[in-house]
Amino acid sequence: MKNRLTTLLCIVFSAVILGGCGSETAVLSEMKTEQYVTLGTYTGIEVSVPARTPVTEELKSNYISYILSSRPQWVEVAEGVPAKMGDITYIDYEGRIDGELFDGGSAKDAELQLGSRSFIEGFEEGVVGMCVGDTKEISIAFPDPYQPNPDLSGVPVVFRVTVNGIETQQIPELTDSFVQSLNIEGCTSVAAYDTYVQELLEQEMLSTYDRNVEDALLDKLEAGCKFKKDPPKAMVDVYYDRVIRRMSGIAMMSGMTLEAYVNAQGSDMESFKEEARNGAVASCRESLMLQAVANAEGITVSQEEVDAELSAMAQAGGYESVDVLKEDPEYAHYEDYIMCDKVLTFLREQAVISEY
Repeated sequence: MKNRLTTLLCIVFSAVILGGCGSETAVLSEMKTEQYVTLGTYTGIEVSVPARTPVTEELKSNYISYILSSRPQWVEVAEGVPAKMGDITYIDYEGRIDGELFDGGSAKDAELQLGSRSFIEGFEEGVVGMCVGDTKEISIAFPDPYQPNPDLSGVPVVFRVTVNGIETQQIPELTDSFVQSLNIEGCTSVAAYDTYVQELLEQEMLSTYDRNVEDALLDKLEAGCKFKKDPPKAMVDVYYDRVIRRMSGIAMMSGMTLEAYVNAQGSDMESFKEEARNGAVASCRESLMLQAVANAEGITVSQEEVDAELSAMAQAGGYESVDVLKEDPEYAHYEDYIMCDKVLTFLREQAVISEY
């Protein structure tokens, strides 16, 4: 499988590992983990991870430049500036065949984005380089065959074109007005946005550091464990189905089916499903391992903790109520997620963490 899809699957699995599970009992805490895994040493684990990346002015500047470039604005070009591919032009044109106008060959103030292939080949290329007020004749021919009107297939045509206006995309400047257009709560000025970006990047760097620590702890913990048998198929199926749902959602956001999206990443459905199934098995093993630590240390999750977490998530996610949130299959057995999170916190508190 190509690296792009593998990387994306790793991101999905990182969420699935702590996302709850299904099993013979449908609740991770009720499983007899001793049937599946024997723990090694899990306190005082020594791990080494990259130090947290500091938020420098350069990093902030690069982030802000990315945001600005991702929101280009259409502006009128200055006088004498020629049209280029990607620009929007407003044109009058008349098409003549053997010197005579023909039906559908003329228009006034038509909008044409150069490079859109809205016109027959050669027309848009002929407009490139023209300035506002310019008039020129573009001699081309209809393609052969020409499906919209077979009678015009291969027929030479001359278009007289006048450019009335040109708009081009321009990266905006960082102004109070631009900041306000981002609709960030409580952020209405450049100064406020600078503070927002600082805090945002610091949180991202911290999250990355935390993930590195957790991954290192999980790897070290797993290396010391002895797995006796594969996780139950019912549990693996739930993890696998969750991965398929999440990947399908990612594909849908790109306007594609899952299969089309997988193909676009340079893979095929058979390879994708195989890797997804293998990843689901690995995720189940990690969850069973964490539950085994919870059992050994008496780590439990109260209903009050579950209710408080779901209530906060329902509010942050815009759900009408916690009951509506619970209907989402992604939040089934959410107590398992909280338990795994508590175990990771315990392991981290007991670990010896160095940085490089």
